[in-house]
Amino acid sequence: MRYSTGDSQGNTRRMLVLIPLLIAVFLALTWARAFYGSMRDYGTGEEMLKKKEVIRAVTFFDRSIHWYTPLNPYVEKSAQRLWEIGEEAEKQGDLTMALIAFRTIRGGFYAASHFTTPGKDWIERSEQRIAQLVVKQEKGEAGDTGAERSKGKATQVQKSPEPDVFWTVVLEVGFLGWVGSLLGFIYVTWGPKTGSGKPRYKSLFLIGLASGCFVIWIVGMMKA
Repeated sequence: MRYSTGDSQGNTRRMLVLIPLLIAVFLALTWARAFYGSMRDYGTGEEMLKKKEVIRAVTFFDRSIHWYTPLNPYVEKSAQRLWEIGEEAEKQGDLTMALIAFRTIRGGFYAASHFTTPGKDWIERSEQRIAQLVVKQEKGEAGDTGAERSKGKATQVQKSPEPDVFWTVVLEVGFLGWVGSLLGFIYVTWGPKTGSGKPRYKSLFLIGLASGCFVIWIVGMMKA
C-alpha cells in the first residue's frame, strides 16, 4: 500500500507538533512528582519537629532536598529548617547534632546535583559552620593544646564531598534513556508510515524501556 506525499507531509507536521508537546508534558509530570515528594517529606519533617523527634525530622528534610526541582520552595524551606536545627543544637551545646544538621544541608544539595549543583550558597555556608564546629568540638575533647590538630581536621572537612560517581552516571544514563525511549515511542507510533507498517511490539518494548529508565533515573537521583 502506498502513501501520498500529502500524507507524508501531514505526518511530519503532526510529529513536529506532538514531539515538543509530549516532551513538555513528560517534563511537567516529572517536575510535579518531584515537587510532591519534596512537599510531602517537608510536611513530615515538620510533624517530627513538633513531636521533638529531631533526628527523624532531619531525615525527612534531607529527603525533601533530594527531590530538588527548580522553583521548588520546599527545598529552600527544608534547608532553612535544618539550619535552624543546627543553630539551636549549637546553642544547647550539642555539637554532634549541629554537625549532623549542617552536614545534611551540604550533602542534600550535593546529592541533588545533576547537570549543575544547586544550593551553592547553602553549601558554602554549611561548610563554614562545619569547619568552625569541628574545631570547637576538638577543643572540647582534647583541650586547647590540640587546637592546631583540630584546625587541620577542619580544613579537611571544608573540602567539598563530590557526588557518588557511579550513581551520577546511573542517573544520567537513566535520564537520557528515558528521553530517548519516549522519542522513539513517539516516532514509532505517530511517525511516517511505510508499506509494512510499524510492529506493535516495538511500541510496547519502548514503553517498557522508558519505564525502566525512569526508575533508574529516580533511584540515581536518590543515591548520588
